[in-house]
Amino acid sequence: MGELDEIARRAWRRTIPIAIGGFVVGAVVGVVLPGSDSALGRFLSIVGFGLCVGGLSGTLSLLTASFRVAPSLQWPLRGLGRADQRGVRRAVISGQPIEPAGSELAHRAHDWARGSVVALPVSLGQFLLLYAGIAGPQLPHVIRDDVWNPEFPRVLIAALVVVAIVFSVVLGRQIRGARRYLAATNDR
Repeated sequence: MGELDEIARRAWRRTIPIAIGGFVVGAVVGVVLPGSDSALGRFLSIVGFGLCVGGLSGTLSLLTASFRVAPSLQWPLRGLGRADQRGVRRAVISGQPIEPAGSELAHRAHDWARGSVVALPVSLGQFLLLYAGIAGPQLPHVIRDDVWNPEFPRVLIAALVVVAIVFSVVLGRQIRGARRYLAATNDR
């Protein structure tokens, strides 16, 4: 498990400077390109380009780590029936250890919980950076009234914010459940 932790740690150490650098590069592009006449429009254009470049570069940076830690969620459940897979996931997310403690299903649930603690935060960061990268280019259009489709940027940004909040809550709940599961099974 230490190897997966190290992969995730290296990915975050690499992604933070890449995303910040991408934000700065995008903001510089936003300054250089002609934008709106109003100060708010200009500010939204700079922030939008920064979010776009920073979010997408951070997403691409986390993509390699996501591919490397994803098997930790797949291997423990391989070969189990649908009911057993669902039971393992529910037990881990709820934080309730599977009984008897020495069974194969309990060992698989423990392995899946360890993988979840590492892989789900990487996935959450990747989703949030991707949403920032998608919503960024729409920011300058929020205050403009486009003749063809004036409400699209507002609806898109609102939808992305709602989806990001829902994903954050769901994945956060799963991460906390996996941590509780590990704490409960390590105490035994």
